[in-house]
Amino acid sequence: MIQRVQTLYMFAAGVLSSLAAFFLPMYSLDGVVYQATASMWLFFTFGWCMATFSGAILLYKKRSYQLFLVRLGMLSSLVALALLILELKENTGAAAGYGSVVPLINIILAFMASKGIQKDEKTIRSLDRLR
Repeated sequence: MIQRVQTLYMFAAGVLSSLAAFFLPMYSLDGVVYQATASMWLFFTFGWCMATFSGAILLYKKRSYQLFLVRLGMLSSLVALALLILELKENTGAAAGYGSVVPLINIILAFMASKGIQKDEKTIRSLDRLR
């Protein structure tokens, strides 16, 4: 489970999502720094990202479900990015913080984890043909 590189990608995405949900600044407006907890939906989507990536780590024996959860996490990271962009557009004069790049990093990590899971699935299927 841990020795697989896609597990490390999913772990990193889950940790980044939890950091983004509670600690990292998303944007600042008039000198006040806002985190993801300022918006209920943004906080919920980061929590959902964290849950899907953490759940995908535990499903290492069921690669099809694991791949589904990783893709669902990728989709929820995309939704978090869209919600963050809407928050920035809604508040004129808001400047994006360094926590706003977390959804992009999560999408990249999820893509790399997805490729690793597909590679494992391809290897297992080729070994099944040899038996």
